[in-house]
Amino acid sequence: MKISLTIFLLLFLICSNSFPQSGGIIPTPEQVISGNGEFTFSKSVKIIAPATFSNSAKLFAGSVADLTGFSPVVTEKGNPSGNITLLADRNINNPESYELKISSSAIEIRAGSEAGIFYGLQSVRQLLITSGSHPIRSQVIKDTPCFRWRGVMLDVSRTFLPINLVKKYIDLFAKYKLNVLHLHLTDDQGWRIEIKHYPLLTEVGSKFDPKFNTMGGYYSQDEIRDLVSFASQRFITIVPEIELPGHVCAALTAYPSLSCSGISPGIHTFFEGPSVHREIFCAGKPEVYEFVFNVLDELAGLFPSEYIHIGGDEAPKDEWKKCSSCQNTMKENGLHNEEELQSYFVKKIGEHLRSKHKILIGWDEIYDGGKLKGDEILMFWRGWKADSVAQAARKGFRIIATPTTHCYFDYNYDNIDTRKIFSYYPVPRNEIPETAGNYIGVQANFWSHIDRSEFNIDKQLFPRIFGLAEAAWTTPANRNWEEFRSAANLNSEYLKSKHVNVYPDKSLH
Repeated sequence: MKISLTIFLLLFLICSNSFPQSGGIIPTPEQVISGNGEFTFSKSVKIIAPATFSNSAKLFAGSVADLTGFSPVVTEKGNPSGNITLLADRNINNPESYELKISSSAIEIRAGSEAGIFYGLQSVRQLLITSGSHPIRSQVIKDTPCFRWRGVMLDVSRTFLPINLVKKYIDLFAKYKLNVLHLHLTDDQGWRIEIKHYPLLTEVGSKFDPKFNTMGGYYSQDEIRDLVSFASQRFITIVPEIELPGHVCAALTAYPSLSCSGISPGIHTFFEGPSVHREIFCAGKPEVYEFVFNVLDELAGLFPSEYIHIGGDEAPKDEWKKCSSCQNTMKENGLHNEEELQSYFVKKIGEHLRSKHKILIGWDEIYDGGKLKGDEILMFWRGWKADSVAQAARKGFRIIATPTTHCYFDYNYDNIDTRKIFSYYPVPRNEIPETAGNYIGVQANFWSHIDRSEFNIDKQLFPRIFGLAEAAWTTPANRNWEEFRSAANLNSEYLKSKHVNVYPDKSLH
């Protein structure tokens, strides 16, 4: 018990030795030490940066123009006095950590990589927002994230989101130090990414039945490459998700032979048909595995991410029970039930991804069959399954926490408000030290079946994104609700001025 309590305290205090005065930064930094004096952000300010940091410097310069009235000049050489200097520091080991020093005469940011520099600049930008473009008080900030996965899932299948809208959200997420965009690219309602090997996936699978009078759409591979580049400049990794073995009506409408029965189910809007279809990929046909592997190979070439998400949730198995191919596969591999068959299916996919130097992520149902290898990552969404998820963590599985109880941003604010996600911490209090580190991150999910316009998506994401950033970056010991609330309200007003439809969350007032 003594060891558990010690580890619990270490987990809560890992980011700070003292209670911070956040200075209005979201997420709250690890440590803030106030100084004397103020730095005035005048038109003469330059950003002195080596070529390796020039991308982040230029993005910052452009992003503060509306706050300062000018874009600072970026240069490789200059006098630090009166300017912002970006410096590489090999002693800062975490690539996302940074040290920010603000005095009356200069601003200096040190980091071990450009990611840390980028985050340090985001902190300066937020200080400009919360100061109202007035002088920034002198201070020293040392900052590092608690979780390495700080993500948002956008569902672009049920409602296709134009590429520029996705870019808008990437840019906003990055400003609050989120670093993963999980793109839910396929579902019953549409296949949204071009796959050269299977052109019908987009020719047929990206379009609703005409009777629904609803637009479809998909991203070309060139658009995906552009989106990946845009995100990487902001240190956001895009993780693609291809749903299987269920939620595949769009794929089966294009290629019916991939199901057990050969039925083409048709593509309908979410509320115009079954919410969960019985037609799923056949787990006994070799051509299904060939199809999945070919699709994953194209994804692996498009997304530099070391992770690929394969879904795995809500897969009804009635068709498998009646399918001779599925039943023969079970017999040949000593599988006792259809849950084990899904686990076998996922395990084979994971083996293929490993051959491509990728890591499989799936919704937590993939754990139920008990046949996984153990290096797969479980994305925990079923809030009522917290105990089994904890058991999986103790067996060595890595966990990304995204439970319905705190992280579903398509839910209304009466169920999940900003304060609720702000307070979330996924590691169980009694977790032992050997497995506490298996909780690698926190993610919010936005499903697009209800709120489908930019105006409505904005209000579902903001201001809750602020709370998510805090939950993913800052340990509970460093969180202060009143300081955060003040900063969240200031940032909300700023985003409103930029035409983001921020919801008037009662928890912030």
